[in-house]
Amino acid sequence: MKKFIKDRLGIVLIFIGLVIAYELLTDVFSILDPFLFRGLSMVIPAFGSHFDMLMKGLISSLGLLIPAYVMATVSGISLGVLIGLKKSLRKNTTPFINAFSAIPAPLLTPFAIHLFPSFRSASIFIIFIGAFWPTLGTTVNAVMTIDKRYLENAATLEIGEVEKLFRVILPAASPTILSGCTIALKFSFVMLVVAEMFGATSGMGYFVQYYSDFARFDLVIAGFIFMACILVGIMYLFDLMKVTILRWTINN
Repeated sequence: MKKFIKDRLGIVLIFIGLVIAYELLTDVFSILDPFLFRGLSMVIPAFGSHFDMLMKGLISSLGLLIPAYVMATVSGISLGVLIGLKKSLRKNTTPFINAFSAIPAPLLTPFAIHLFPSFRSASIFIIFIGAFWPTLGTTVNAVMTIDKRYLENAATLEIGEVEKLFRVILPAASPTILSGCTIALKFSFVMLVVAEMFGATSGMGYFVQYYSDFARFDLVIAGFIFMACILVGIMYLFDLMKVTILRWTINN
């Protein structure tokens, strides 16, 4: 317990410092525009009075985020491994991967809303696209840069293709793949908020957009804080999963 507190003491001190700095810039000295930057004396009560709405928005947002991210991760890793292992396939698909991944996902939002039968499916598609390209790109690079000695040793031991994939290729590439999955998770969270700002009736992004239109910036800031806390919690759980998977690496 003492070690846990010691390891996270810096996080607590930085958080306290940020809170004090914001309070000084708002309620105490009014250095920031009081219309846009509401002090904690207004944000905290607003957060408490709308907590139920924020939780309902969280459930709605997770209903979009989870299926989109899971599909992006599974398809990105699967295709990335295949492309990374096949040199001819990699040469023929790389230009198209670079071209399509350069298209900003938010620009596809109007097209998705028009093409898909419901807002939910359009939102899942937008989040999927945002998470798919980082996962695919890092997986391809991870597989194609595996130390050749691993593959040579597998060939010497006459390990089958399926066993080689799960016991040699994926473990060797997993640190880089999981780094890409981390980036994809953060970006999918951003795309979730973007998608919810177009035609949604619930969700964390909708909450911020709705009260921004009514200039209720105390609730907007409360929404920002809530989303930040949720993202920190999700990333913490994801890091725990990474540590479990990569327990054999030196830094873990």
